[in-house]
Amino acid sequence: MEDVHRDAIQSNYVSLVEQTDLDLMVSALYEKGVFTEQMIERYKDTQKDVRQRKRQLYLDVMTRGPHAFQNLVDALTEAGYWNLARDLDPNSHLHTTQEPRNPRPSRIPEEKPYISLSVDKKKPKAEKSDEEKVRTKPPENEYLPDASEIPRFDVKKSTRYYDDDDEASGIKAYRTRDRRRGVLMIFNYTEFANGVEEPRRGADVDCVKLKYLFDEMGFKVSSYPNYTKKATVSVLESLKTNEVVVEAGCVFVVVSSHGYGRANSFDNDFRCFDGTLMSTKDFLQYFNNINLPQLEGVPKVFIFQICRGSEVEWNVMEMPRLSTASDGSPYRSEPAPPRPAPPTPRDKRARVYSDILIAHSTVPGYVSYRDSKDGSWYIQVVCEVFARHAHERDVVELFTLVDQQLEDRFRIQTSCIERWGFNKRLYLHPGLRPQPDRQG
Repeated sequence: MEDVHRDAIQSNYVSLVEQTDLDLMVSALYEKGVFTEQMIERYKDTQKDVRQRKRQLYLDVMTRGPHAFQNLVDALTEAGYWNLARDLDPNSHLHTTQEPRNPRPSRIPEEKPYISLSVDKKKPKAEKSDEEKVRTKPPENEYLPDASEIPRFDVKKSTRYYDDDDEASGIKAYRTRDRRRGVLMIFNYTEFANGVEEPRRGADVDCVKLKYLFDEMGFKVSSYPNYTKKATVSVLESLKTNEVVVEAGCVFVVVSSHGYGRANSFDNDFRCFDGTLMSTKDFLQYFNNINLPQLEGVPKVFIFQICRGSEVEWNVMEMPRLSTASDGSPYRSEPAPPRPAPPTPRDKRARVYSDILIAHSTVPGYVSYRDSKDGSWYIQVVCEVFARHAHERDVVELFTLVDQQLEDRFRIQTSCIERWGFNKRLYLHPGLRPQPDRQG
């Protein structure tokens, strides 16, 4: 490896360790021939801290020959770590506006509950049991986004903090200045076993845009693509021991799938990969103050990109264009079975739910639209509004602007939000360097 490349890795060493996913990078570098199968065993030693293993990984890359640096840059690009790839390589195509190269898409290690966003690819020597994950043939390449394609929008950066309490109104603000800025979790269901539902063309485009947006805002991003209900529940049950999540200053969760309204209820169901349904309320209960007390007082924002019924919202407006689909079925779902009684709070004086904001792509009973090329209407607008205004507006204002722009552009879809004890202002401060954690 040339000295200039070794210096580049050393200069960005801390960022590489802090911002990348170990399993994803090990898999990518192994597939590119940087490491042998025997060599990567050292990075799987769970007796050692994950940061220690990542430190060793990037130190070892510097000893792996003249092509290791370019392989590292390519691996970062394919995994969506565009900022790191740009920082490492001043000559990278990512600094230009031309179309990026078309590298092999990297895979997501499905067996890991916390991973970085990329495009599915098979990993040698890795197999899962049918109980853990059911998979089908992936969609044709024409429907998969290029993993290296950078979305064409700029994320405006904040120049100051806005999270001081507003004494005049009495409304406080969530603190988002600490080192652990935030985390985004994406549960995206685009394929369904045994053809129980049509593939959700364009939904992968949403993931690429969301990954880029939140990465630019300083968030850590994880993705759980096409999980069965059992695998989804397993991820949710493991949250209380996931240090990245429980130590975050802010949590965003996106659920994107086919959805269905429930008769005589504001609850909704969404479909998992294996065809089974999960209700949004059942999903949300894993984040309440009983099941996840570590996040009590921490802002949690949920975005549901699903249909909530079969009603359509246009009247005299012209029909959506042919590339548009909806994230639901043309029929109403069956009435919901009786719901179990809620768990008894550990303290009757304490709230079970708090600090939760829920953003729905549509109102109860109605469909939500998705373009097979550009992604869902709602996520398109969310990404554009957050990129343009998150540097100076709080999250409630952002979702207000989202609905305004949704109407201006598409006319026939109405979004809405719910606030469950979400009583403070939340600013995301993209671009500002997190301050040291407060003591005490």
